[in-house]
Amino acid sequence: MGTVRRRVAATVLGAALAVMALSPLPASAASNGPDPIVTGDTFVGKTLTTEIGPYTFYGCGGGKGPDFTIYWTRDGFLVAGETGRNYLLQPDDTGARMAAHLTASKTACSGETLHSNETLPVGAANRAQGFTGRSFELLARGADGALMLYGRKGPAWDTTRTVGWGWNVFNLVLAPGDFNGDGKGDVIARDAAGNLYLYAGDGTGGWKPAQTIGKGWNIFDSIVSPGDFNGDGHNDILAREPGGALYLYPGNGSGGWLARTAVGQGWQVMDMLLTPGDFNGDGKADVLGRDRGGYLYFYGGNGAGGWTRSWLIGVGWNALKAAGAAGDFDADGFPDVFGVDQQGRLVIYYSDGRTGWRKSEVVGSGWGGFSTIF
Repeated sequence: MGTVRRRVAATVLGAALAVMALSPLPASAASNGPDPIVTGDTFVGKTLTTEIGPYTFYGCGGGKGPDFTIYWTRDGFLVAGETGRNYLLQPDDTGARMAAHLTASKTACSGETLHSNETLPVGAANRAQGFTGRSFELLARGADGALMLYGRKGPAWDTTRTVGWGWNVFNLVLAPGDFNGDGKGDVIARDAAGNLYLYAGDGTGGWKPAQTIGKGWNIFDSIVSPGDFNGDGHNDILAREPGGALYLYPGNGSGGWLARTAVGQGWQVMDMLLTPGDFNGDGKADVLGRDRGGYLYFYGGNGAGGWTRSWLIGVGWNALKAAGAAGDFDADGFPDVFGVDQQGRLVIYYSDGRTGWRKSEVVGSGWGGFSTIF
């Protein structure tokens, strides 16, 4: 369920519970209550939460409580040992649909059961979920090749950390999220010869040994990481040729590739592609494109490797030297966009979760000296 629909469902549930609270049930009555609702981002490393009505199976425990037990399923199969209201998504859940179930205590209700909605397929940790698991993080490469990690903890920046040296040997770097299926954020880099390397993250800002995952990638003038673009639970890559042909390279979830598919033509009119993840709240990965006139367009992904609709969502974006997306800056549940203006200031553009904007805000200075920010 997308963020917007989850919030609507939670609001409806809250209203229903408020009505119930005004009319308490008689102590002798048993009530099933509303079906539970599972909320939360469906990405590895995120937590799902079960919203349960306060009078669910009221009295079924014979007054001794609790009145029910909870269990979780993965694609309809029991997840052994998981009996809490919250569930931390694991790499084994990738691609699966999760659901929570409540079984009444058998004292009075004979094991009656309520079932939640099933989630969308669980995706690998997305770039828009942060690099080391925080809601917003930036990696910035200096002219000397130093790679710096800027993370957020609540409303403040963490202490800046140097997480690599010598990264100026690469002409392109990007963060695909979890690309090898271990639940941790990774980085992909391309050298001048067109070799593509995977730098698997260790989850704390460090790296495992680099792996070569491709050759001949210098035929592309733009490579971006949309997240899971085809809906199989694994993070993917979009690559554009100078002539405007756009290709989807689906990740196989273990650091390799499935067969590529063509997903568009005419993309040479864009001088920048941004990948915020789910930008319109429908649970599917989207893409933003800036043309050379500074117009910013939304391209809705259909969750199966294709597109829905596109429309204009901004003007004047050519005033920025750089722009990108790296998570939810203000922790409101919606992915935001960052930019660096001509004065080197870092600007956050706050999304409203429906392809629009709430406001923009300058949150830093001195960012103009970096050669790459992602």
